[in-house]
Amino acid sequence: MHKSGFTQAHDLIWRMFHALPAPRPQAPQAACAPDRIAFYAAMQAHALPCPRVAALFNCAGCAIDGVRMLYSAAEARRYLRDAAVYPLQFVPVSDDGGAEIFSAISYEKGSDAAVLGNGTLIALADLVQLLDLPCARGYLLQELPSPHRLGGLRVTVAMRAHGPHIVRASWKLAGADADIPLPLWKATSRLVLAGAALFPSVESQHWDIALCQRGPLAMGMSAAHAQLL
Repeated sequence: MHKSGFTQAHDLIWRMFHALPAPRPQAPQAACAPDRIAFYAAMQAHALPCPRVAALFNCAGCAIDGVRMLYSAAEARRYLRDAAVYPLQFVPVSDDGGAEIFSAISYEKGSDAAVLGNGTLIALADLVQLLDLPCARGYLLQELPSPHRLGGLRVTVAMRAHGPHIVRASWKLAGADADIPLPLWKATSRLVLAGAALFPSVESQHWDIALCQRGPLAMGMSAAHAQLL
């Protein structure tokens, strides 16, 4: 049926006032870096050097081939009473909850305590309480690499169309401004570029590299802010 001009105008106004608002386009979200279990598994699968993980504590639903699982505080205390497992670095699965990385270099049987990296004693019961923090989402117990005299390196990588590109590198130790020895840098850059290629969706990456006697080890990767590049 033919509608009058008034009716057509009325219909148009009604549709304008009752139309659903157009959905707002979602802003693209930056890809997150993998948690440390996923990071370690990827490095292990591609035979890229990183610290050996000896055990996982309180990591429900996660596993790494050949790595011991510690499901309870009592099991963790029994494990940590073995002097042969030291020195250890305790690394939270998630780095966005405020849980800290710390180390223990030995175990003292008489006091049932561990010697932390700063030389202080901590009772095993208290140490395991630290590992049980919910914000950590579990802990990796991994080898503690022997550090280079100038510490480790922080390497920033940007993903380009042709692949990863190293933007900058610096010593992590405060006050260290010496040049990076060429042999160390060649091995480090090979490791970082091979590792960065495993995470192409993370456009800007910070890599923490430990330098030790057997060469550079990848300690972890975090997403960098694009504006820093």
